Amino acid sequence: MNGKQHSESKKAIIDITDFNVPMIWRFFQSAYREGYDEIKIIYDNNKKSYEGVYNYYTSQFAYARMGEKPKQQPAIEMIQELVNRFIGVAIIDHGDNYCTIKEMGDVSSKEFDNSLRRIFLLLQELFETVMDFVKNNEVDDINICKKLHSMDLNVDRFIDYCCRINNRINDSTFQKNKPIMFSTLFLLELLGDEFKYIGTHLAASKKNIAEILPFAEKVKDHFDMYYKLFYKFDRSLAIQFGKNDFDIYNEHFKWKDSKNKDANSIRRHFMQISKFIFCLTELRIEMEF
Repeated sequence: MNGKQHSESKKAIIDITDFNVPMIWRFFQSAYREGYDEIKIIYDNNKKSYEGVYNYYTSQFAYARMGEKPKQQPAIEMIQELVNRFIGVAIIDHGDNYCTIKEMGDVSSKEFDNSLRRIFLLLQELFETVMDFVKNNEVDDINICKKLHSMDLNVDRFIDYCCRINNRINDSTFQKNKPIMFSTLFLLELLGDEFKYIGTHLAASKKNIAEILPFAEKVKDHFDMYYKLFYKFDRSLAIQFGKNDFDIYNEHFKWKDSKNKDANSIRRHFMQISKFIFCLTELRIEMEF
């Protein structure tokens, strides 16, 4: 992809007073993705502490059930933690009830291409890590959940960065596939989220879940096929992909009467991943026309 940046400077002000952590995330993430050069965050000085910004819902529910308490921190530390999660921006000024975040460098189409490739590699790594956990029957450990959440967080960083670049670059060659690319990034993000849910099930499981390994391997092969198609579209591989999708459905329904509830829960998430992969491939086919 080639392209040049919008030249005009964009500034945003976000007042996070009365926001909970998920809303702080969504507002800042939206301004970042939209390509704002400068974001000023205003907060309530009377509020002495905020919960940590990472894995909020998991901390409130899954981690809490496993005995962990959410951490608390001052506003500026919470915002610093938030900003550190996003590529290419930093806090450059702060006062009694505000801080200012600015872009620290230019974005380019080359960075988009490199970051998109990194997303694919990180997702492949997530597949392999989960399959190793399953193969070795590593369950009943909160650290499994934390590791997969940390890996998915890195996927999200690059997805947000690609969205930011996609909004900043503006010329005819880059413009053609912009809507498809936004949809692709959104689905890749949802696909990555499924590994967090799998991690929660693995961390809470008390049973051997090795029976799902063949199905997990088949879904990973499905993703690898999509990855190849994305970068080098091939009709024969697309035909093979269609057959593989049918095989995945057959394999999934073979296990519908399994009594292993933990394995069934994880299998359902792999099935959802396969559906996201099919939708992603549909978008890639659209890019051929």
